[in-house]
Amino acid sequence: MLLKDLYGKKIVIWGCGSEGLSVLRFLQKRNIACDICIYNDTPLTIPDEKCRQYPVKSGDDLKTLLQSAEIVIRSPGVSIYRPEIIKAKADGVRFTSSTDLCFNELRTNHPDCKIIAITGSKGKSTSVSALHHMMICQGLKTGLGGNIGKPLIDLLDDDNDYVVAEVSSYQAADLSVSPQIAMFTNLFFVHTGWHLTHDNYCRDKLHLIAFQNQDDICFINSRNAELKRFLPEVCKKNIHYYDVEGGFHAEGKLLFYQENQLLDIKKLKLCGDHNLDNLAGVFSIMQYLGLDIRQAAKDMEKFEPLAHRLQKVAVINGVTFINDSISTAPEAAIGAMKSFDGNIAVISGGQENGQDYTDYARFINEHPRVKMVVTLFQCGPQIADAVRRESERDDLTLLETDSLENAVKAAYECLKSCGGGTLLFSPTSPSFGFYKNFMERGQHFIDIVHKLGYK
Repeated sequence: MLLKDLYGKKIVIWGCGSEGLSVLRFLQKRNIACDICIYNDTPLTIPDEKCRQYPVKSGDDLKTLLQSAEIVIRSPGVSIYRPEIIKAKADGVRFTSSTDLCFNELRTNHPDCKIIAITGSKGKSTSVSALHHMMICQGLKTGLGGNIGKPLIDLLDDDNDYVVAEVSSYQAADLSVSPQIAMFTNLFFVHTGWHLTHDNYCRDKLHLIAFQNQDDICFINSRNAELKRFLPEVCKKNIHYYDVEGGFHAEGKLLFYQENQLLDIKKLKLCGDHNLDNLAGVFSIMQYLGLDIRQAAKDMEKFEPLAHRLQKVAVINGVTFINDSISTAPEAAIGAMKSFDGNIAVISGGQENGQDYTDYARFINEHPRVKMVVTLFQCGPQIADAVRRESERDDLTLLETDSLENAVKAAYECLKSCGGGTLLFSPTSPSFGFYKNFMERGQHFIDIVHKLGYK
């Protein structure tokens, strides 16, 4: 759907977070905002004074709104599997989203501005940020937005040669157009609530490339089994695999292009060996664009990592505190534990999300340097049960606790008695129900560390 399709229509903006408000402001600026109503599942007050002129509905008002609406602009948090949406579509209501509007506008009316979209269960934020950083360093006019924070619609009036977009499964699920360049980092078992099933989640992710044409391209992590399993259902052409010996590939703490070493993770400010797998995809895109790879590797050494992603918070008495609040899957915690040498105490737990912690527990059992596991929150008991079931070690301490404060204290004391190590907060599950988002969760961890005087 294009912006011109919105003129003269009865529009409902469903969801009024940052993306919903950005859409409303943009429609105001383009004089499209004629017959608009804002709907939110829960009551809210619009923070933007200019937007308060529009009616705001919530709760049971949805049924009446959908009966009169012609177009609904859906926010990412609103699942396409909700019965109200399925019925409204059957009744002829057209649905779109900020991401879909932006992709359609860019491809139709700004064909010289190429869209580079990156998605995956883990690693997409760091990947888009690193790619954007290196492209800017090489003088390309490049915008960055999407799921990473800045709504894509805010970039439409910018004069960019490229738009680098982080796309979530929520944003990809009902796109009607695909980017010219796409990249998938991985697929893990997450987000079953919104998508209802794991298979839906995987297919919704891969829907990002459902409409790519012959001149477009998609970069796929060759080492991820779920990508390979679901990819043939969506696309069989224009696929380029990375993390292969003939191209860019990660081995241990090094990134290679064919037989030639390109990067050493020890020289980067970025923590986490798994990030080299993502960078193999990012550098594949850089090469496809015809950019200077050697210069990009030098520029990568200046890249500042994002917060809450293996973020070093403090070091005291030989204990390094790492905030990995972005971790919402057991695979992410495994990757995090692989990234650090020496003793490790890991804190995990969050909202129950139907995860399988068997591999997580087996990794811990097979790696004696993991000295302690602390579990908490809703899925804490499930994690603890998996560790008990799989562990054959007498030297592993398992503690179930009722607060993050107690978890941090216990893990710190354990590592201090071992002569130091890494205290890793890697929750392995979503924060919802306990925190507003992973950022609030990570900040709580940081505040606890600083409050305890571990500076």
